[in-house]
Parts: sequence; C-alpha cells; structure tokens
Amino acid sequence: MAPTAQPLSRTHWKLAVAGGMASYLDSGLIVSLGIALPIWSTSFQLDAWAIGIISAGLTFAIAVGALFGGRIADLFGRTRVFNIDVLLILVAPSQAVLVTGVLIAGVAAGADLPTSIAVISERAPAGGQGRMVAFTQVMWTVGIVMATLLGFLFSGLGDLGARLLFAHLAVAALVTWLVRVFSPAFARLEVQTLPSGSGERVLPLTGLLRDRRYLTAIGLTALFYIAYGVVANTIGQFKTYFLVEVGGATQTVATGFAFVATLIGLTCAVLFTRAADGPWRNRLFGIGAAGLVAGLLLIVFTGGTILPVVFVFLIVYNLSNPFCGEAVYKVWTQESFPPNVRATVQGITYAIARFVFAGVALVTPALIAWSPSGLFAILAGLAVTSALLGAVLIRRTRSAVLVSA
Repeated sequence: MAPTAQPLSRTHWKLAVAGGMASYLDSGLIVSLGIALPIWSTSFQLDAWAIGIISAGLTFAIAVGALFGGRIADLFGRTRVFNIDVLLILVAPSQAVLVTGVLIAGVAAGADLPTSIAVISERAPAGGQGRMVAFTQVMWTVGIVMATLLGFLFSGLGDLGARLLFAHLAVAALVTWLVRVFSPAFARLEVQTLPSGSGERVLPLTGLLRDRRYLTAIGLTALFYIAYGVVANTIGQFKTYFLVEVGGATQTVATGFAFVATLIGLTCAVLFTRAADGPWRNRLFGIGAAGLVAGLLLIVFTGGTILPVVFVFLIVYNLSNPFCGEAVYKVWTQESFPPNVRATVQGITYAIARFVFAGVALVTPALIAWSPSGLFAILAGLAVTSALLGAVLIRRTRSAVLVSA
C-alpha cells in the first residue's frame, strides 16, 4: 500500500522549484523555437524542410543530452551533475550561429531533466514523491506560459523578438544555477533510504538490461512516452507555425491566444500535482486521454483552416494534456525503479522518445503542407495508443508488478 500523503515542507517545495527549472528551460526552449519558426521562415527565407531540420536538430540534441546526462548523474552523483550541467545552457542563445545555439541548449536541457527529477524523487518524503515529481510538470507548463507571453509581447519586433526569447532562457538558467549551488537549504534534505540490499552501488547497465522486470518496465514507459510525446512535441513545436501557415493567424494573434490557452494548462497541471499521490491520478488520466483524442479529431475533420475551431482545439488540449502525459510518465518512472537507477532509466526512455520526436519533427512541416488533417489523424492514432499503454501501466502499478525494489 502506498504511503499516506503528508504535507511537504517549504524546503521540499523549494527543491521542487529549483529542480523543476530543468523542465521550465526544456519547455521554454521548445516553445521559443516554435514561436521563432515563422519569423525565421521569413527572415532567413527557410522552406519547410529547413524548418524541419532546425526543429529536429533541437529535439535530437535534447535526446543526446538526456541519454548521457542521466547515466553520468547516477555514476558521478546526481546532486553534483544537478548543480553543474545547467551551466551549458548559458552559452546556448547565440545571435550569430542559430543552429549551434539551438543544439547546445538542447544538449544541456536534455542532460538536466532526468538528473533533476531523480534528485527531487530521492529527497521526497514518504507519500510525497508523486506531488514533488508532478510539480516539475507545473514548472514545464510555466515555461510554456512565459515563452508564449514573451512571444506575444515581442511579436512585433521580428528577428529581435526571437532573440529576446532565448535571452530570457539564458537569464533563467543563470538564476537557476546560482540557487542550486549557493542555497544551503537543499543540503538539509536527506536522501531517502535505498531499497534493502541495494546499497549505494549503481546497477551496471548490463544488469539493468538483462533483468526482465526492468526491461518490461522500461519498455512500457518508453512506448507510452513515445506515443504521447509525438503528439505533445508536435503541438509544442509547431502550434504557432500551424496557426500562422494553416489557420491564417498573425504572429500576434497566434501567440496571444496560445498564451491564454496555456494558462488553462497551467491550472490543470497544478490540479494534477495535488492528485498525484492519490486515487484521482488514475481517474484523471482516463478523462484526460479521452479529451486529448477528441480535441485532435476536431482538426482531423475540419483541416485546421477554421481559426476558431483551432482555438477550441488548443483549449481542449490544455484541459486534457496535463492529466494524461508527461507528468504521469515522470511519476511512473520514479515509482517503478530504485533511486540508484532512476536517472539512468529516465534518461534512457526520455532519450529514446526524443530521438523519435526528432525524426517526426523533421517531416512535420512537410506533413502540414501535404495535409493538416492527415497529420492530425496520425496524432489521434498515437493518442489512442498512449491511452491504451497508460491503462496497462495503471493496471500493473495496482498489481505491484512494476519494479519498486
């Protein structure tokens, strides 16, 4: 039986905020790039394939960072890597070399994500892990809100506005690093006891990959995140591009409405955090999954050319997405493995999925040009798949089949 939920201290929440900044920077980077794409498409005269290459390059870089960052954290210390890897982001917003800046930022953000989640998870008190891990998704949504708000405010500045978006991420990264390194509060949070017999030794990769229990858990969480994540990554990276190129919206209208819709997503992310350690987590997953599929079908049947319908879709998406996506994936991963392999596993599954996202991002602008309805039909099928995989994961969690020790 799961531990009874209990109040979390201010220090625990401070850690959740500092660690959640990895999610803030990751989502802010993805959305900022998406907002900048229509601007760069004009200022750099980029075609659909060039847009796809830039988007895919960012996602590929995030995957590389996650793959190696999580394992390095487990081998050399999660807290140590947690404190230093965000420094890489400081050199990312390059005004002179667009693609290089995007790639450096992607690697740094990807490396920090599994590490920060593992640090939060291992310092969460009994009955509080779900809420603290789920809170990183609140920070993810805050990153989207801020990037979208700034995109709206800077929408009339053209290329300068796009550069200011990335400058904001550099400032956020610097503040995050200073808090992580110099705040004494986090040192007072003890790492929770590792499972009996595990010690502090990091499980070798060969042992991790040969154990059938681990492989099953890794496979299910990875497949779920791939199916759901293709949907979320496509919307996150290309909604502004889609609104402008297909819906006929101006940059200001597109970013302005996206900002309003994302505020709804932020509210729902907070609600999920409150429910993450209780029985409502699974109920909300089913409701969110159904809403996500219904929203995608709106675009399948209308083609995305009716702007009010696209706005309705964005509202439905933000109402449903926080309950059936990345937040619950993070919680499932942290609950399914002992502390000394969590960053590794989170990094592996996150990286595998992001490599897939990179491939999809490469062709997404071309798919939009080919058929918006066809693209969203694919996304709707993936949303159904993620819902079915989520149902399997919920059943296995209830049956205590997933690895917990």
